[in-house]
Amino acid sequence: MNITIYGPEGCSNCSQLKEKTQAVVEEHGFEAEVTKDGDAAKLAAKGIMSTPGFEIDDEIVFSGSNPSKEELVEIIDDWA
Repeated sequence: MNITIYGPEGCSNCSQLKEKTQAVVEEHGFEAEVTKDGDAAKLAAKGIMSTPGFEIDDEIVFSGSNPSKEELVEIIDDWA
C-alpha cells in the first residue's frame, strides 16, 4: 500500500504525522511505503482544505488532524 501525507514544507504537524506513520508501519509490519508531498497544487486538486492530509492508495482518508499512534494502527489495519 502507498501512504502519502500531504502538507506544505514547514508544517510541523505534517512532518510529525509522517514520522509517526512510518513508525507505526515499521512497528506493526505493515507493507506500506510512506511519503510526504508538499505540492500545493496537489493539495488543492485533492480537496485538502486543512493539513495534514492522509491518503492511502490514492484515497484521502482524513485531513486536518494528527491521530494518535493507536488510531493510525486502526486506520492502516482497516486498509491492509
